[in-house]
Amino acid sequence: MMDLHKFGFKFFAAEADELDILELIPLYHRWIQQNALPDLLIDVADYSHVPAGPGVMLIAHEGNYALDEGGHGRGVVYYSKRRLSDELSARLCLVASKALRAAKLMCEDAELGGAVNVPGNRLEFFANDRFTAPNTDAAYAQLEPALKTFLDRLYAGAPYTMTREADSKERLSVRVDTPSQVPLDTLLARIA
Repeated sequence: MMDLHKFGFKFFAAEADELDILELIPLYHRWIQQNALPDLLIDVADYSHVPAGPGVMLIAHEGNYALDEGGHGRGVVYYSKRRLSDELSARLCLVASKALRAAKLMCEDAELGGAVNVPGNRLEFFANDRFTAPNTDAAYAQLEPALKTFLDRLYAGAPYTMTREADSKERLSVRVDTPSQVPLDTLLARIA
């Protein structure tokens, strides 16, 4: 069983390209002031100058949040930076729920005016620990059972496809697609 703790989830947004990423700076500061998320929220970091990068990040003690611009489109990201308890499938649920809570807050924020819509049917898992989880067949074979258990729970038996990052020089990541949109509240309830 893989002992992975530093990893994240990105829930892809639909039609979020029109949003000026800098609008997230006051939003994130408000989240810090209101303790809007379960982590210890610390600061905001502007990486909007980095092409296909993390955009504007909300830095927390336990992990980081962002409306990431890399990879296959914009999406709400959370990734863990600290050691987590429980089995890997439970850790996957915890980290995904943090990303989903941030996505829900972003989608519902009046000041963003509906500029962020996360349909819940596309996500990416990524490992941020190349020592524990290199992008190899052996590491993927260790990860896959826990990831499938998590996805079966998240999508409640609905069909989904998994596409692993093929380039071994890139971090271990898996894109997941399911044909139907799923409300974020439904996804959160399934993995709570």
